[in-house]
Amino acid sequence: MGPKKLSATTSVIAIVIALAAVLQTAEAETHKVSWNDTVGANYYTSWAANQTFKVGDLLVFNFTTGRHDVAEVAKDAYEKCNVTDLISNPKYDGPANYTLNATGDHYFICLFPGHCDQGQKLAINVTTSHSGSAPTPAPAPSSTGTPPPPGAKSPPSSTSPPPSTSSTTAPPPPPKGSTGSSSHVVTISTVFMSIAVALFCLF
Repeated sequence: MGPKKLSATTSVIAIVIALAAVLQTAEAETHKVSWNDTVGANYYTSWAANQTFKVGDLLVFNFTTGRHDVAEVAKDAYEKCNVTDLISNPKYDGPANYTLNATGDHYFICLFPGHCDQGQKLAINVTTSHSGSAPTPAPAPSSTGTPPPPGAKSPPSSTSPPPSTSSTTAPPPPPKGSTGSSSHVVTISTVFMSIAVALFCLF
């Protein structure tokens, strides 16, 4: 095998490996959560039911720093709005990002007093891959909350006005799959550029 043929073969192998890595990474999606306590208890359940979460996806909680925070908790803490039994350190600065690294159920709550009890909590189910089947709905939030035990640390109190008690309808969740469209554009662009480089190296 001559040097030119070896170089071309090596180039093609390197490009195939790079494409495989890019395609695997490009499958991850970003799920943006509008994180506030004024949308009602069923908003996050409905939103999660219209999403498909998989390992490697990014969950972004959009909120105003100082008005909300977010922490991952166990199922029991989620159901009881227990702000002291945390799985992860709270994230106080918005937007807060969580990379979904494991399959199974994941639970998130706002630690500000009363926010979880008003429905600011999210339960999701993370799978290993996106399939053509419908997403697994998240567990329904509990309608009752338990205050933290005496002496437990609470986050700073919010200076925002209390939510309106009037009945409002939350905006509909975004269409399924809309969060990952930019990653597909990047993937397609990368594939075409890689093919162009491979052809250039061959000739």
